[in-house]
Amino acid sequence: MTAKWKWGSINIYVSEEEITREIKRAELFVLGATESVWHTFGAGSEHRSVKGIVIGESDRNSILSDAIGDTSRTLTTPWGNMTSAKINGTPKFTAVKYNGGDIDGVSYTVDVTPIYECDLEVIQT
Repeated sequence: MTAKWKWGSINIYVSEEEITREIKRAELFVLGATESVWHTFGAGSEHRSVKGIVIGESDRNSILSDAIGDTSRTLTTPWGNMTSAKINGTPKFTAVKYNGGDIDGVSYTVDVTPIYECDLEVIQT
């Protein structure tokens, strides 16, 4: 089952998502003490690994352009928005082999519209 998300105005039909947020901690050993002390240096940005489908070369190229240009967009999910988001690293696209189909009420054929599996990581800046 997929959910329709948006990267700016581009539709991504997401099938998988993983959210991580790294926290930086260091352990200090105090001389003469019986216990160590933990200090938190801060938390990293929220990272979302997103896997889904992107329809058409235009949308694929727009996502690649945003990644290369370090462009901020809003990632809209059914459960809320991630504002000032950027694509971290290089998104991966794999062409889907299909005969034709309907997605979101629109019919597509392989000879007119390519469909891509998309794998990207989005971070909040």
